Amino acid sequence: MLKSIKNYFFSAFREIFVYHHSSLEFRAKTYAVLIASSHEPLSNYQSTLNEIASEIYSEPDRASALVITVKEYLKNIHIKKQRGEEALLIEVIRELRQVPRYALKIEPEHLTRLQSCTNDEDSVIYQDRLIDFLEQKRLEYRELKR
Repeated sequence: MLKSIKNYFFSAFREIFVYHHSSLEFRAKTYAVLIASSHEPLSNYQSTLNEIASEIYSEPDRASALVITVKEYLKNIHIKKQRGEEALLIEVIRELRQVPRYALKIEPEHLTRLQSCTNDEDSVIYQDRLIDFLEQKRLEYRELKR
């Protein structure tokens, strides 16, 4: 019960409670786009997502905030039908244009690990393209910084 209340406050007041919430949200969007593109349940990805979040953030609260944020984006895509994964991908691209350093938040290894949880072959092919695209954005930013 206490954990669900804490998660609710994280969701409702992320801007206040979570340090650098915008970069965390960007990362969550990239994971949500990849997961949503498979049209498979989050349960297929849950343990891998938890592992990745723990590797990225040493603070358990911040790792939990990442997982909660990914779930929120997926809920908006799958349940509320407010936006599709394409709209979320466009949002990721827009954010990369506005804040190019976010490209460093793209971890192809993490995306590939999430992809390994996908069972549908067509979804795997689409995810390969997504990963290649996001990795290219990361490489472009690195080239700009040289």
